[in-house]
Amino acid sequence: MSENFIDTVVIGAGVVGLAIARKFALSKKDVLVLEEQSTFGTITSTRNSGVIHAGVYYDNGSLKSKLCPVGNRLLYDYSEKHNIPHINTGKFIVSSSTDESKELQKIVDQSEESGVEGIRFVSKEYVKSKEPLIECSEALYVPSTGIIDQNALMRSYLGEIEGNSGSIAFNSKFLSSEIVNGCYVSKILSDSEEIEIKSNTLINAAGLYAQDISKGIEPLDQKTIPKVYFAKGNYFDTGRNLNIKHLIYPIPNEASLGLHLGLDLGMQVRFGPDVEWINEINYDVNKNRLDVFYKGIQKYLPSIERSILKPGYSGIRPKLKNKGEGKSDFLIQGPKEHNLDNLVNLYGIESPGLTSSLSIANYVYDLLH
Repeated sequence: MSENFIDTVVIGAGVVGLAIARKFALSKKDVLVLEEQSTFGTITSTRNSGVIHAGVYYDNGSLKSKLCPVGNRLLYDYSEKHNIPHINTGKFIVSSSTDESKELQKIVDQSEESGVEGIRFVSKEYVKSKEPLIECSEALYVPSTGIIDQNALMRSYLGEIEGNSGSIAFNSKFLSSEIVNGCYVSKILSDSEEIEIKSNTLINAAGLYAQDISKGIEPLDQKTIPKVYFAKGNYFDTGRNLNIKHLIYPIPNEASLGLHLGLDLGMQVRFGPDVEWINEINYDVNKNRLDVFYKGIQKYLPSIERSILKPGYSGIRPKLKNKGEGKSDFLIQGPKEHNLDNLVNLYGIESPGLTSSLSIANYVYDLLH
């Protein structure tokens, strides 16, 4: 069994793990990213809507409400500086009834307390002037929402990691870790060879599998590991440009931001995600959800033709609250929470993890410095 020493080990090469590793590499730390898959971002980071969120939905005082608006500004700045393909589309959050319009005011109140700028009420006539196909009774306009090429972003993060003091090991499965003489000694299965890596710092950014990773860290108190619930989101594509320029979101529910109209960078329309609570990880698109999609979409896009909706892809959100238990927040535990130096565990990193990737990286770095 071979043995190596590195200052900082980050487990997980999704967008958040790469952002964290980039932050430490730019700080002149030797960094190694461990990724079980053969490339980066294959689990959650490319199975989402690719949206740069403004941060309008999250309960005041939550980590999401703190990290998303800051992350939004950081991500736009980063994308401009590093030529990451993105479009500042803006979005409309639409209501279809008086009762739903009451929910819009709650969103405004949350947004203002979270520091989201520019959000405002607009009339159905204003929406119609911008998006003739969209029907609503009232809407909010959110100017700082956009879309981004997640793969290009992650390639850029990885380039900065490798261009400084970091590296990445693909096909490398984390097995366990224990503290020996003040260092984390982690066992890794890499290309069928078991190796040991010693590090001063261990950061668990394994997304869906973060809880599994934590269970292999000794002497971490197992009571600090939250239970995870999987919420699958199906997407249906149209493969068409419907001449829609903004993202369109209905009123959100406790588990998701609603069955929204999304755009890719070619401005082709897709719909989703929905919420399908599952017990096992499975990425097959549930074709039986088509009727639910069609009825939901018709509320704001009544001209949609059912025949153009085709199964697209799916992603899975690691939730820390089960169905009916309310909104789920990020949970980032540092030395203070588990009384172990130089260890950080990130749980429940779902949307808006992409938007918040740079602010999460700063947050994790500050926990350890």
